[in-house]
Amino acid sequence: MTVFGVVAALVVGGAGFYAFSSYGSYKTAMEGWDAKVGTIQTLERKAPYPNKENSEEVEESLKRYRAAVQKLSDTLNTFQRPLNKELANTEFQQRVKTRVEEFRQYARTGGLEIDSRTEFHLGFDSYASNLPQPELVPVLDYELEAIDHLLRTLVDAGAETMSAFQRDAIPGETGASGQHDSGVVHKYPVRFRFQGTFATFQQFVNALANDKEFFYILRVLKVKNEKTEGALKLAADGSSTFERYENPTTKELASPERIAEWKADGATPAEVVAKAKEEGFIKADQDARVLMGQEKISVYVVIDITRFLGPDEVEKPEPETEAKKGRKR
Repeated sequence: MTVFGVVAALVVGGAGFYAFSSYGSYKTAMEGWDAKVGTIQTLERKAPYPNKENSEEVEESLKRYRAAVQKLSDTLNTFQRPLNKELANTEFQQRVKTRVEEFRQYARTGGLEIDSRTEFHLGFDSYASNLPQPELVPVLDYELEAIDHLLRTLVDAGAETMSAFQRDAIPGETGASGQHDSGVVHKYPVRFRFQGTFATFQQFVNALANDKEFFYILRVLKVKNEKTEGALKLAADGSSTFERYENPTTKELASPERIAEWKADGATPAEVVAKAKEEGFIKADQDARVLMGQEKISVYVVIDITRFLGPDEVEKPEPETEAKKGRKR
């Protein structure tokens, strides 16, 4: 029992020593941790104090950055007109009516038929009888000019009909989806459908890409050909010659039905030529014809009228308060 008691005393004493030693290390570590946390929090609450060399370098970098931004803005402004901030909402409403009438006349002269179920107002239907909010007038006026220019470009390209036109509401208007995606680049989408030849479509797209008045982005494009079947054979027997008869004076081509009448009752080729001549047509066969690019197509587009904001228009972020700077992370 004496030996057991001695051993037990040694075990208990050793455990106590190690427990006391571990607690001391733990306490020292915690005090060091608390001191470092306190130092970090103190530094977070203080504003940094740069030395003169670093301060001058930062100021010089800011000057170069501001100069580069201003240079870019000046370059962009040569390709986009400034906003008319002096225009009243009553003047804008009258301008819409004038622009609509002028474009309708331009479309009639250029051969564009506007096929719309409702009266066409260049997408500004609500302002035919209502006044816009004064703060929206500068941007709406810019959009009006851009739409008028865009559709005149369509007329110049030779479009035959425009069957639908829609302008998306901008932020601040009734029905707008929300704010602009970017604080520097604003986009005003329009969507419409037109019909014409492939040459019309090609000329219109090229004109958009090279426009010097406004920035246009062709975001959505859907093209449907009026002909859904392949080209017919050149001749019934599969030969490579396309049989045709032409009036040399009027350049009229005889229809397939008329040629079939001349061939009725087993007429020989010579008899067919004679019948055609009696009606003023001569044989004018050709060994080739154009198969692609002559069809009429229906085109649906979504175009973003794009405007780059100047440095004075971009909202500056709010500076952080002392409370935010000293907040725990």
